[in-house]
Amino acid sequence: DLEQFITEKKLREQRLEVFNRVLRHNLRNRLDVINSHTEQLAEETDGDHAEAVLSATDRLAEVGTRARRIDRLMTRDPERTAVDLTAVLRDLLAEIDSEGVAVETDVPSSATLRTDEETLRAALVSPLENAITYTDSTVTIRVEPADGGYAVIIDDDGPGIPATELDSLAAGTETDLRHSRGLGLWQLKWGVDALDGKLSFENDAGTTVRVWLPDADADGSDGDAP
Repeated sequence: DLEQFITEKKLREQRLEVFNRVLRHNLRNRLDVINSHTEQLAEETDGDHAEAVLSATDRLAEVGTRARRIDRLMTRDPERTAVDLTAVLRDLLAEIDSEGVAVETDVPSSATLRTDEETLRAALVSPLENAITYTDSTVTIRVEPADGGYAVIIDDDGPGIPATELDSLAAGTETDLRHSRGLGLWQLKWGVDALDGKLSFENDAGTTVRVWLPDADADGSDGDAP
């Protein structure tokens, strides 16, 4: 019945909260211990084994940090303000290491829409990082007015996103055979969903990520994405 359903839902939420806090606490503390001892080993031994461990723990720590950021982002109340999409993209690109990659932009001098800026930044940083990390040579970023908002199109000429990762996003879940390498694409999807936007991928020659973002002040901003 309804009362039992509500009780079970509250219990699931409680378990998830406990698991989340315990895992975050233990993950952070244990990684600090591993890093400390491995740094000592790196000074006392030859070879690349210690450096490989440090690299792996750094990546694991990054996953934990991203998970905490996503969790906080998805549980906060959005605050819609006037945001310059062009300025946000330029800020994000300035924060990403793009050495050795040609980054070309075709954006208006300003592109203002009413949206939640923190969620917008979290959503866009993931495809920008992925494009710059996996491209062979060039990343192109375009911003176009579209259906009561703006479309952000990010192109790269890399190997493309593995089909299993896109299948996971489309299915809304992960399995042993269908899973993603990390949280980046989920951060993108959940962020776009939270902004009432639309997301699509083209994966033929490199990767094209198209993010449609509605302007909360525009008439018809809840319409279909182009």
